Amino acid sequence: MKTNKLYKKDYNSYQPTLPLDFTVSYDVDIPKNDISRTVKSIVERINLAKYIDFSNRNTYGYDAVMMFECVILGKALRGYVSVREYEELCRFDNRFKFITNGKIPSFMAFERFIKNDLTMSIDDIFIDINKIIEEDLDINAKILYIDGSKFEANANKMTFVWKKSSQKYYQNTWKKFIKLVKKLNRYFSREGIEVYYSLIKEPNIAYMLEIADRIERYMEANKIEFVHRKGKKKSEIQKLYEELKEYALKISKYIMHFDICGDRNSFSKTDPDATFMKMKYDYYNHTNVFKPGYNIQFGLSDGFIRNVYVSSDCNDLPTYIPFMEKYYQAYGEYPEKTPADAGYGSYDNYMFCKKHEIDLYMKYSGYYKEQEKKTEKNQFKVSQMRQEDGSYVCPQGYKFEFVRETINTKGQYKKVNQILENKHCEGCPLKSKCTKSKGNRKITNNEKLNQMKKEVRDNLASEVGKEYIKWRQIYSEGVFGILKEDHHYSKLRRRGESGVKLEITLVAIGFNIRKYHKMMMEKRKKEALIN
Repeated sequence: MKTNKLYKKDYNSYQPTLPLDFTVSYDVDIPKNDISRTVKSIVERINLAKYIDFSNRNTYGYDAVMMFECVILGKALRGYVSVREYEELCRFDNRFKFITNGKIPSFMAFERFIKNDLTMSIDDIFIDINKIIEEDLDINAKILYIDGSKFEANANKMTFVWKKSSQKYYQNTWKKFIKLVKKLNRYFSREGIEVYYSLIKEPNIAYMLEIADRIERYMEANKIEFVHRKGKKKSEIQKLYEELKEYALKISKYIMHFDICGDRNSFSKTDPDATFMKMKYDYYNHTNVFKPGYNIQFGLSDGFIRNVYVSSDCNDLPTYIPFMEKYYQAYGEYPEKTPADAGYGSYDNYMFCKKHEIDLYMKYSGYYKEQEKKTEKNQFKVSQMRQEDGSYVCPQGYKFEFVRETINTKGQYKKVNQILENKHCEGCPLKSKCTKSKGNRKITNNEKLNQMKKEVRDNLASEVGKEYIKWRQIYSEGVFGILKEDHHYSKLRRRGESGVKLEITLVAIGFNIRKYHKMMMEKRKKEALIN
């Protein structure tokens, strides 16, 4: 007989525990060639007590050595790691679990450690790690390959402030204030009060505040109340006072903009240290975009980053001297050679190299143009007119003659220029192609700079110079390619120059340790084969 009853046993469909051994040993389960072992060995050789205060860490944070190992290992593995990714790695990655002894620091714990303990000492730690690498590997520190790249800042959209625009608004606001002063003078004249405010030409915030203070006292003495909201009519003097207050706030805002800009032409409201720069050509939107960014300078020896410099300058020229001074403070000596592209070749930079006995291997603007053959198009350029004896001859065969000598003291080194003039331009059939001047064509010549340029050409034309150019492209430009393309790190996460310096130096430490680890593994393999 069939029944529709279902008989079901009372049991769980899953097993709550498995009789398996999940114990993991760092010495057994982590490979001998894993990068975490390299990180631990380097950190053990650094005296972190010089840079981090261990006296009160038990009261507010995790062990500093543990946190530092996690930070460096993350950068060595991935190039850039956010604080939330650090927390995730400590939760799931066995290497981080061994370092933290099973603890899982929160993302805020990592943020506090990086910001509070590493910001001031990151440069010294970076140099200590470089010295350890230099001890273990044969690095030629006499040659420093230099290059720079622009990184986009972590700034909001539409936050740009242009210095020229602020200057225009500043002057327009002051003109409006002068008109307001005239209104105030007419008002007090109608009221029979002998008050006359001067119409000064230069903007002066103190003068504006003084007038506002006097208006307040006048209204208080005459029992004129400030009224607001709908249905209440403002007095004429109150309207003038509020207009004055508005102009004073604008003038003070523009003065603050000038202080923040300094020698720059722009800044971002959300990251005032960032400057708006022209980034690389955007081949998706077919445009060159102005974005807030920083100019990051790297100096490399044998592929290792030896020096990092963060600048707000759009141009590489003014970064060379402070970059080299920072290198000297770190290592106590200057490199013998600093191969670099044409962005670094200038009179001041060459003179700095001469002063500190650095060989000239930096190209200059127009380096390749000078090597072109003389044609109808380029025959009017100054570089094509220069003769072997140092004189200048125009395409018509007339020699430029010395007129006067000028001294330029704008740069770091005094520059003596010679003004040369061609006195046969009148009636010349080629004058319209040669110069736009109504008179004779004049050129500025600096013999000292020409001598240094010749030295650069001779150095770069040699076999050694060609090798330096080749390795500069591999090392200096290669490191930015690895960071931006391989690790997708083209936009900075931290704000402010100090925050950017901290972030980019940690990335440089991770890059060096990753390269050091690979070279040490290769070195040990060779030693094992020999033995």
